Amino acid sequence: MKSTVYPLTIFASLLVSTKATPVPVDVSSTSLKECGDQWYSPCSYTCRVGADSNALCPVVNGEAMDDCAGACYTPLCYSCNGTALAENPRKSSGTFTLTASNPDQAFDGQPIQAAGNHFWVGGHAATYCPSNVGSICNSFPNDTTIIGNGYMATVVPGGQEIYWQTDGALAFTQAHSISEFNLSYYGGGIAYEGGGYFGPNGEDLITCPVTPEGSNMTAWKLFARLVGVEFPGSCVGLYAVVHDQNITAGAWQYT
Repeated sequence: MKSTVYPLTIFASLLVSTKATPVPVDVSSTSLKECGDQWYSPCSYTCRVGADSNALCPVVNGEAMDDCAGACYTPLCYSCNGTALAENPRKSSGTFTLTASNPDQAFDGQPIQAAGNHFWVGGHAATYCPSNVGSICNSFPNDTTIIGNGYMATVVPGGQEIYWQTDGALAFTQAHSISEFNLSYYGGGIAYEGGGYFGPNGEDLITCPVTPEGSNMTAWKLFARLVGVEFPGSCVGLYAVVHDQNITAGAWQYT
């Protein structure tokens, strides 16, 4: 798929401004650093030295964004030719797994797994294989959640679809059912070749600690920051990184 190159003005509402207000404090007594005529906290920003001037780019999900002629972006979905941003190629076919990325969190690098018709950071995938289908399930990884563009990578008749619920949660249908509870957006997120996985309209992802029904343990549930949805302060932002797979199914069905 050919990348489309856009002038930076088109992305004005999507990208983070590099402008920052100088901090009116005694910098000699703080851990702030200088970037041109601006002071910043290394915990929240990084200084990108460009051809024209220094630019502050924020640290998002534990990772500093890159600078493209004054606009900050993540290479998980964009690339820069020096003066303009190009959206990276989106995945149009094939299967993939997802891992969580946020170097500031203990779950960094953990797989994103399917269980209870939702997606979770870490833990194990919940799968099922009926005894009357023979040994076919021995060929599946089973504890690895594999998905495609809008579907679970399974072989159960009728398949299993992925969708977004009204609270921003990423969910999937039960086997032998087309019911989509609290449907907000049909289909999965936007996956980029060799990049990241984002919400249905390119929204950032977030994970929140919840206690699944029937459990007394806390787990990290996956959501997208859908417009109008508010999340508690206990939630943490993350990137979901795409990893291509060369198999068509990860399980007979996910449960």
